[in-house]
Amino acid sequence: MKKHNFIIRSLASIILISNLFIAGCKKEEQVVSPPLPGNEFLTTVKLVLVNTANNDTVIAFWRDLTPEDSNPADTSLAVLNLKENSTYKATVYLLDETKTPAEDITEEIKERANYHQLFYFPSSNLGANLLVNVTDSDTNSPPLPLGITSNFITSSAASGKVNVILKHQPNVKNGTFAPGSTDIDVNFQVNISN
Repeated sequence: MKKHNFIIRSLASIILISNLFIAGCKKEEQVVSPPLPGNEFLTTVKLVLVNTANNDTVIAFWRDLTPEDSNPADTSLAVLNLKENSTYKATVYLLDETKTPAEDITEEIKERANYHQLFYFPSSNLGANLLVNVTDSDTNSPPLPLGITSNFITSSAASGKVNVILKHQPNVKNGTFAPGSTDIDVNFQVNISN
């Protein structure tokens, strides 16, 4: 009987030690978040503005086809000639023209709307003569502005620049300019006349 109890105790001890050893060897399960998407590669910003009164269309391009900055950006077509006292429905198109055919990044920005926001800053020369109201939003709760579409509202004659900045804000977007990094930062000349 002593031998039988000894065997049972020995087996119980072996099982207990084995369980402790196995439990000690298990690694903690780690929750791995998927990597956040990096900044967008963009060479071209295209603005298309349509006058709501008469459907006149104004198109402007800002291009930098040498992203390593070996050549300056081409701003020769980055000009918006707008009429006084008008409202223009504006759409921004974001492109990578280093590829053939050019890759339209706009849809990707829309798909990742919760990570991006376009900001428009008219220069002080324009004063209150140009107001930009963003008309689209993301799917955050509550929704935050996106900026692919907007209204450009003009009043009196003036000229200056509008600074267009696409911010990359994964997991930090809050509707303000500060968080995140910059995908692109460009200027368009704006001329408002009768």
